[in-house]
Amino acid sequence: MSATIDKLVRMANQIATELEHQQGANAATATWDHLWHFWDPRMCAQIIAYLDQGGDGLNDMAREAVTMLRDKGTAPSQTPATDFAVGADGVPPSDAG
Repeated sequence: MSATIDKLVRMANQIATELEHQQGANAATATWDHLWHFWDPRMCAQIIAYLDQGGDGLNDMAREAVTMLRDKGTAPSQTPATDFAVGADGVPPSDAG
């Protein structure tokens, strides 16, 4: 495992472990959402390629999240709380002036 992949695996495992404590049954989805929204696409591509080569070292929750990242691509809103301001037309109001 290269130093880059080692770091990505460690980060994915840490995120999954933390979200497992916070989200419980939704941990894989929350981890997928975090990876999709906050990781650079190149990081995502590297961890997906590593998963496709076996993904040694990924914990179960991280493995599930990276599989979702590979299979589903885009993620929905992280929580319903982020949808609070959506109007009836499905468009959030603008605060731009």
